[in-house]
Amino acid sequence: MLHYHYAVVALLAAAVGAVELVARYRDAPGDALRRSPAILYVALHAAAGMTALHFVDSFGWTFGAPHGAERLIQVSAAGLAAMTVLRSGLLTIRVGSTDVDVGPNWVLKIILGAADRAVDRARAHRRSTVVGDIMRDIDFEKAKAALPSYCLALMQNVSDEEQRDIGQEVASLEADEQLGMEAKTLRLALVLLNVVGEDVLRASVDKLGDEIR
Repeated sequence: MLHYHYAVVALLAAAVGAVELVARYRDAPGDALRRSPAILYVALHAAAGMTALHFVDSFGWTFGAPHGAERLIQVSAAGLAAMTVLRSGLLTIRVGSTDVDVGPNWVLKIILGAADRAVDRARAHRRSTVVGDIMRDIDFEKAKAALPSYCLALMQNVSDEEQRDIGQEVASLEADEQLGMEAKTLRLALVLLNVVGEDVLRASVDKLGDEIR
């Protein structure tokens, strides 16, 4: 039974780390979670949860829980404590003009940064190929309004903030006089890909057809 409780708290803590990674890589969360730094990030959360529960058991803390609910409270408290400690900074030092937090959160940031780079390197070639294929012969001037509008209409859970961000990105592309039309078309696809994913983007382009070519 004791090992079961440790497995539960490890899974709860690992789930928090996994959800955080999924939120960062919305267009390909499964691919992101398979990268070594991401696996380490999730494993660190699991280890922190088990370590916290070990301390709870060692000191016999029950947190004033009513009889019969002690273990539930202990496991829950250990999971929450682990997440809090991992994201805490012991002190802040100033390096040049930058404030640097020193503590467990510093380690998390390093691992998360490594995960970002690993995912970016792995996804960059794939994303370039995908948008090049999907946006072949697409006219930016015709697509800049119709394509985002149609993509977002297909989605049911895109927040107002995300929609505003897309609108601002499109407006910025439209105003950029340094980029050629082909580059703007590809950038438009990347902006949408981050929110709606490859399947919705491809389906939208196919459906709009000649209207945006």
